[in-house]
Amino acid sequence: MPTSTPHPEPFAEVLAVASALAPAVAQRDVAAVAERRFPEAPARHLAMFANAGITTRRLVRDPQWYVGGASLGERAGLAVVEGTRLATEAAVAALGAAGHTASDVDALVVATSTVVRSPGLDVALTGSLGLRPDVRRLPLGSMASLGGANALAVGADLVAAGHRRVLVVVVEVNSLTWVPGDGSPGELATLALFSDGAAAVVLGPPGAGGALEVIGSHAEVVPDSLGVMGFDVDDHGLRWRLAPEVPDVAARHVRASVEAATAAVGWESDGIDHLLIHPGGVRVLAAVADSLGVDPARLAPSGAVLDECGNLSGPTVLVVLERHLAAGPPPGRALLVAMGPGFGFEHVALATG
Repeated sequence: MPTSTPHPEPFAEVLAVASALAPAVAQRDVAAVAERRFPEAPARHLAMFANAGITTRRLVRDPQWYVGGASLGERAGLAVVEGTRLATEAAVAALGAAGHTASDVDALVVATSTVVRSPGLDVALTGSLGLRPDVRRLPLGSMASLGGANALAVGADLVAAGHRRVLVVVVEVNSLTWVPGDGSPGELATLALFSDGAAAVVLGPPGAGGALEVIGSHAEVVPDSLGVMGFDVDDHGLRWRLAPEVPDVAARHVRASVEAATAAVGWESDGIDHLLIHPGGVRVLAAVADSLGVDPARLAPSGAVLDECGNLSGPTVLVVLERHLAAGPPPGRALLVAMGPGFGFEHVALATG
């Protein structure tokens, strides 16, 4: 069953959004490494690099490193180090942009699927950022591409519950999940699509001077879709599971999900001024545009993030939000839409003016 958190009046505000991305690497350079390492791979599999709609990737290591022999332990350790670094950088930038310090933060929401440790990143960030020892911490896992929208919605709910300043941090180091030496179609797809980065959002109550008002949120899972997308764990670590029918599943269900999300806050689905879509891939964006009956140009900002950054998983839709705000959009209604494991949808309704 879908779940919604409707609030006819704004109940939180977005005070700032900032991202921290791994170094830029040309997609053609990653493709060249894959072609040299897996010369026996069918051309149609290697063509994924050229057809992904990505010019530049964001990777924590040089492309050649990924075809080496890094062990599971080494990759997991790097994920902790790099994930903490990126998350800290994004959080510091967001707090600075909001005009706040770490001591102002009452609650911390952290989402990651690729940084696996205990204590979690929430504890690490409490130290690296200098947050108060009594900060309310809420770590979220297993959300992957849904993480950005879900963490934003949860953070807004915490504001509504009385936490006046909430810091949301979403980080993924997807490239470190790739299994070295594996040239299977699924692993090549991982190598061709996913990137590394973090995004952070500072939230406050209505009247705090934010650029966007949070109106409500909505989430739902498509029935019987457990095997469509997600991570599996085997002897080599985390492996992405991306079924070929992902764009078809998105196309079949996105309209109804968007209509439910807008109805939950008293909007009409055709009254959305800005669509902030998680760019899971070029086929997914095309399927969403077709299903919603909108000009693909309306999703161009999402496509630009995919082209310049690759698929960052959870942080991606927050990078889209960051660029939306940086562009100085006219007043109106915006719907942030993420799709990911489940197969699920996460929506956040936002408004300006």
